[in-house]
Amino acid sequence: MTSSAKPDLNWAIDTGYWRTHKEQSEAARSLLCRLLDRDVTIEHNSQGAPYLPDNPSIHISISHCRTAVAVAVSTNNRIGIDIESRRKISPSLMERVCNDSELSAIQSSDDPTMAFLRFWTQKEAVLKMRGTGIQGFGSMVDAANTADCTVEEIDCGTEDTVAALAMAL
Repeated sequence: MTSSAKPDLNWAIDTGYWRTHKEQSEAARSLLCRLLDRDVTIEHNSQGAPYLPDNPSIHISISHCRTAVAVAVSTNNRIGIDIESRRKISPSLMERVCNDSELSAIQSSDDPTMAFLRFWTQKEAVLKMRGTGIQGFGSMVDAANTADCTVEEIDCGTEDTVAALAMAL
């Protein structure tokens, strides 16, 4: 498990292999319980964003993929976290999601798949932080030029998994 703690922000990543969405969700809930040092019930609002019904003032974000789960908790700021593992990416998806500058960086990368996933996780973390989720996904989100938040890449401890965290300013 990789984790970090700041006075108002805490995040953690756990790696493994979960076959089903239900297993991934339970692993994420378990990780969140460890971060908060208590059992929690997670509900989702109409946009699909998770929240704690017994303490809605705590901001949480959850992400999972085949090989990892990630959670973030903040007592002061809206947050978004995303994690992705290596998988086949279609060129058409890259073109829909990335702007020209990002596409150029991906194409010149030694590992275009992971370069794309770095942009993807940053964009999705920003959209989660804003509360729009992936409905607002697209090249209009430039994670390198966000005025409403900070975005940082998170070290997952494995070269085939990338994650990003966005926190509102």
